[in-house]
Amino acid sequence: MLEANQWILLNALTYKIHRMKDFDEMRLYLIQQLRYMIDFDAASFYISNPAKPRELIRPVGYNFSMENMQNYINGLKKIDYSEGMMYTGKNIAYRESDILKDEIRVTTEYYKQVYDANNFHFSLHLNICFEEQFMGVLSFFRMKGKPDFEYDDIFVLDMIKDHLAFRVYDEYERMSSGIMSIKECAVKYNLSAREEEVLEALTSAKALDEIADELDIAVNTLKKHINSIYAKTGFLSRMELHDRVRTVSYTHLTLPTI
Repeated sequence: MLEANQWILLNALTYKIHRMKDFDEMRLYLIQQLRYMIDFDAASFYISNPAKPRELIRPVGYNFSMENMQNYINGLKKIDYSEGMMYTGKNIAYRESDILKDEIRVTTEYYKQVYDANNFHFSLHLNICFEEQFMGVLSFFRMKGKPDFEYDDIFVLDMIKDHLAFRVYDEYERMSSGIMSIKECAVKYNLSAREEEVLEALTSAKALDEIADELDIAVNTLKKHINSIYAKTGFLSRMELHDRVRTVSYTHLTLPTI
């Protein structure tokens, strides 16, 4: 059973899942905070591509390098013996040891390339689905020599899984609608660092003279940057910009590598 302070943390996490503006920072924060309730040595969090549900994108990790997570996307996922669990449409937390016996698991090529390579043995996963649609997977790993994850760990994930699925679905809606984050827009249209700052300011309701004061530039200079942004993006007005760009960011985040 969870202790009182863990219930308090769970309530706080539920709030953060829904209220943190940056989706990727929310995922990293979630992993960090779950360390106070679940003992793990590394974690990864992928979402699926709305246009290609079987394709994983935007990895976030703890004690996983971006290279390792990209290697999973690019090839190791194809030999993952638990891949089939992703496409059941079930929003479910499970231990890997519950779906494949250890004596079989350790002989697989996937175990050798992922678990042996990183000195892992046990893992815990949260398959994230909404209305039977697969949208992502959150995974936790323990080093060799440690005991398996417990059912109390599954219980913790069960308490947040529906909230997390709804937040991922909300991000899906944003991605599918064609709405871009500021960073996505800057990269797509090759905006300069200053133009990216101006773009972010324009997504607010502030007047041009307020924005100019904040950026410490003249209003005429600001207007030149705005015209350059419109020329590069094809936006015809600030209203269109508001419809297409949101103050959320698209980043790949990871804590120290193994």
